[in-house]
Amino acid sequence: MRDRIREIRARGAELVIVGNGNRSFATAFRADFGLDGPLFCDPELHAYRAAGLRRGRVELLSPRLPVHALRALRAGSRQVGVQGDAWQLGGAFVIRPGGALTYRYASREAGDHAPVDEILQALAPDAPVLAEGTPPSPLAALAGRVLARLVDPTVVASFGRTGFAIHSLSFDPDDLDVDLSGRRCLVTGANAGLGYETALALADLGARVVLLCRSRERGEAARERIREQTGNARVELEVLDVSELAAVRDLAPKLASEPVDVLVHNAGSLASEREATTDGLERTLATHVVGPHLLTRLLRPALERSDDARVVWVSSGGMYTRRLELEDPQWTERDFDGVISYAEAKRAQVVLSRLWAEELRDAGVRVHAMHPGWADTPGVQQSLPAFHRLTRAVLRSPAEGADTIVWLAASRRAGESTGGFYFDRERRGTHWLPFTRESEEERRELWRRVEAWSEGKGA
Repeated sequence: MRDRIREIRARGAELVIVGNGNRSFATAFRADFGLDGPLFCDPELHAYRAAGLRRGRVELLSPRLPVHALRALRAGSRQVGVQGDAWQLGGAFVIRPGGALTYRYASREAGDHAPVDEILQALAPDAPVLAEGTPPSPLAALAGRVLARLVDPTVVASFGRTGFAIHSLSFDPDDLDVDLSGRRCLVTGANAGLGYETALALADLGARVVLLCRSRERGEAARERIREQTGNARVELEVLDVSELAAVRDLAPKLASEPVDVLVHNAGSLASEREATTDGLERTLATHVVGPHLLTRLLRPALERSDDARVVWVSSGGMYTRRLELEDPQWTERDFDGVISYAEAKRAQVVLSRLWAEELRDAGVRVHAMHPGWADTPGVQQSLPAFHRLTRAVLRSPAEGADTIVWLAASRRAGESTGGFYFDRERRGTHWLPFTRESEEERRELWRRVEAWSEGKGA
């Protein structure tokens, strides 16, 4: 395309390049190829994911790779280094002013590029606009359901990147063809990982997003990145450690001064040693259960002022291994185990979300829980380094892990019910093993204890 830039511009178009390297690499790339058009850096691959471009090792080992390399050498191009994500493939798009798409080409393997003549044809004034936002074909949806039956029992394939690719065959793209302008969304733990991707996606859909972050420095950096990437200036930051109940009480009146349309309980922690908060609560329990419960209670009037309020609890697939712990939830008698503590808190979140769904049903507030599968987030990298080393080849991207959070917060279909537990946009069961089931009495006991803890009383 570089060699035919005059033809492209003669048709009133501009060549815009998006790469996943850093700024210095982009500068060298511009100089090496003599480019004078717009060149953007996307090291986090947001544009690539939004465009549905392929990523994988197999595609880079195609037998046609030597042919592509020889063709590039003949054209004067030479690979001298690798920057960014080496496994990410590219593509080409022709987009008219206003956003209409007249051409889309996703590379099938390394070195595979769109034929320039096809691109020039798509620049013609009478080039047809490609259909967008159409539901998946019945065949693709059927294939997704059949494959899901094969991979879901394996857990590894289902929770990882492969599972998302299979489950997404049945996704309806129209579900997130929504405009959230005028809606106010609160996301805890929004400076990184799933929380960041959730806030980014909601802002991209036009929402006013409030990042609730423990660190001001990291929160400010996330806010500026989201504003820059989405063009949405209505991204705000409030500093909040949700495990500290006094901090929740202090900030809640400000947050509740306007209607709250979406509240996402995403903040989390996985500790290696038992630690108590200033309220005397075990911090994992306080972060995932007590703090979010108190925040929901204090924001209830603001949620009820919305005409379509949603509360989303971000749980974990790890909760499937544990039952609701009521004997020693504070870990005062047991030897502390961070992974088990995390899984028990995530089980409690699922139970609590269903209780909140019952509590808020008549007010029209929809409450759901979900689990994201196995996503390659900073939390996993830092808290579970051995697990990360073992599974990183199959982990989902943070955006893939956050997809169902965004779907529950924004889609019309998710607002038609309440009290569900979701994975990859599908309602799922909350128990795999009989011994993990809790009784109605135990569920009510959890509510009573969390109410007492949130009020600073013993239980």
